[in-house]
Amino acid sequence: MDSIFPFIDPQEIEVQPSELPIAKEWAWDFEKMDFKIKDGKMYLVEGKEAVKIWIWKLFMTTRYREVIFNWDYGNELENLIGQGYTQGYLNSEAERYVREAIEYNLKDYVTDVRNVNVSFDEGTLTIEFIAITPYGEVEISV
Repeated sequence: MDSIFPFIDPQEIEVQPSELPIAKEWAWDFEKMDFKIKDGKMYLVEGKEAVKIWIWKLFMTTRYREVIFNWDYGNELENLIGQGYTQGYLNSEAERYVREAIEYNLKDYVTDVRNVNVSFDEGTLTIEFIAITPYGEVEISV
């Protein structure tokens, strides 16, 4: 059969499995909301701690708002604020938004999301879950 791509033979193309680069990020102090400093300088962390910081950044960014990020980056949890939805619907949508944000942005580094717990307390949305990464489990609270 003639190919619509006459110069490419599909049997000649080999797909090389790519290794996942080690997750690296500048160390972050979640209590002070600032970079961690060691010997007067910022420093990098790797693996599980880096993925935790990536997830935190993802959930601190509202999707479609910041022009510096592409439209896949961030989350849509803000859409739930001020709506007259039932608690069951809010929980379901919040979990969906969490899963979508992670899949769009961190799918290679977060393989699963477990034990999603959503709560509203005096107008504050809190989401807790466990992210399963190649480096182990990471507990997240945003």
